[in-house]
Amino acid sequence: MNAARTWWNDFWYAHGSRHNLAVARIVVASQGLWIVLSRDYPAISGLPDPFWSAVLPSWQWRYLLFPGHAAFESVLYWMAIVALFAALLGVFPRVACAVAGMLLYHLAPLESIIWTPSPGIRGLTITVPSLVLLSLSRCGDSLALRPHRRSDHVPDLSADYSWQLRLIQLLVCQMYLFSAIAKLETSGLAWISAENMRHWFLYLSQVPDTAVFTRPGAWVASVPALNMIAAAGTIIFEASFVTVMFSRTARRVLVPAAFAFHLGIVFTLNLTLPAMPLLLVFVNWDWLRDRIAVRPVSGDVTAMTGSIT
Repeated sequence: MNAARTWWNDFWYAHGSRHNLAVARIVVASQGLWIVLSRDYPAISGLPDPFWSAVLPSWQWRYLLFPGHAAFESVLYWMAIVALFAALLGVFPRVACAVAGMLLYHLAPLESIIWTPSPGIRGLTITVPSLVLLSLSRCGDSLALRPHRRSDHVPDLSADYSWQLRLIQLLVCQMYLFSAIAKLETSGLAWISAENMRHWFLYLSQVPDTAVFTRPGAWVASVPALNMIAAAGTIIFEASFVTVMFSRTARRVLVPAAFAFHLGIVFTLNLTLPAMPLLLVFVNWDWLRDRIAVRPVSGDVTAMTGSIT
């Protein structure tokens, strides 16, 4: 039990850094702004009643979304934008994160009209709980226009900056883990087949409304070995990504691999992951800052050196 208790405390509280937590605030707020500023939620809310005919009353009450109030939704939309900008810049960051999180919880389901009827996979799924978690943290102790009054007894590396960031990282991992589980639950091991991936490559490279890149997917579909590698590699990658929470080596390998993975999906399947910027919460910004430093060389000459893993 002592060993388990030590492991548990190390997992949640031994990785705190006020700079890493502050960068997480900036990343989450920026990603939220990127999505919100590219949408017109008030116009979606003001669509005629037939567009809402299939929406259950329980869902409307769950998100407090009711048609015919475009003007009111416009006020909430701009409040969310202001709150996200305040969180990004560090102006009353905890309050800003809390307000933004609540407003995006209300607005995010309007995403469902854009491409898919599910409100949970259009880019704000991880953003909303992350903003709430940041509102419970000391995320304004660094990189903020109005920083918190940090107590002298709170060091730069502290448990006070740890568990919220670790939980945000875990939410990002679950995005991949549950994707793998959903594939296997829906299709079983048959999903891991060259024929299945071939169908996906051909279909998504020909859909008129979404197909921007048509040749890469069609070429991959023509090579059976690549189809099999893509199918097995996808499941293995998604199921194993959670190991970045426990292994520094896995973090150094799988996080860059995730960016490459999603870029490959863009060009071959014409699918984008709006939550991809959230992968930056896994970067150790303290480590990066220590290596990107200005050091004197001779006289007044300085050199900047750095490396990224």
